[in-house]
Amino acid sequence: MLKRGLLLLVLLLCLPMAAHAARPFVTDDARVVDEGGCQIETFIKRQKKLDEREFWFLPACNPFGKVELTAGRSWIDGSAPGDSRFNILQAKTLLKALQTNGSGYALTLGAFRVSPFQAAHTTNAYVNAIGSFSFADDRVVIHANLGAINDRQAGMTRPTWGLGAEIAFHARLYGILESYGQRADKPTLHYGLRLWIVPNKVQIDGTAGSQNSGPPERSFRSLGLRILF
Repeated sequence: MLKRGLLLLVLLLCLPMAAHAARPFVTDDARVVDEGGCQIETFIKRQKKLDEREFWFLPACNPFGKVELTAGRSWIDGSAPGDSRFNILQAKTLLKALQTNGSGYALTLGAFRVSPFQAAHTTNAYVNAIGSFSFADDRVVIHANLGAINDRQAGMTRPTWGLGAEIAFHARLYGILESYGQRADKPTLHYGLRLWIVPNKVQIDGTAGSQNSGPPERSFRSLGLRILF
């Protein structure tokens, strides 16, 4: 039983804040897909010093105007802590649209079901409050998150946080820099680039990150694709 608890704890810490944000961010933003629109986000992630690989597939739609619905799945394969699967359901509601040189606010509610290798399934709910702040005519946008995950396996609620910066280098090229974490977890530093191949339609991105949770230190790379339609 103790081994199962430790395994699930490690799996939960591998799931970045349990929040879904626009690639390549983990820290969420106060934006939703346009009304009547949808998007598909997918990415692969590879740990540099561990035998661990991840694949995420996250489709989302906005049928009502201010509520974006996401239903996705992830696959994590590795020797430590082992193979696992996550099913994710989330609703993000826009409280105030982000304006140029202004602010925007949103709230997410969601749940993810963990299916770890050789351990019991568990479903955990989460909430995340989001604030985004635009500067220099949207050339710099700061995102801040505060939330919590109900960790049913551990019998406790884990506060979560995130702080990120989105920097426009060009109309199609953006840099991202962020740090995020949760209770009982070392902060993760994450940075990278996103490039619009087709403006507001097709985006690719690449990132790197690290978490001083070792030994060994968790150091990772990711490649992603985002399609809006």
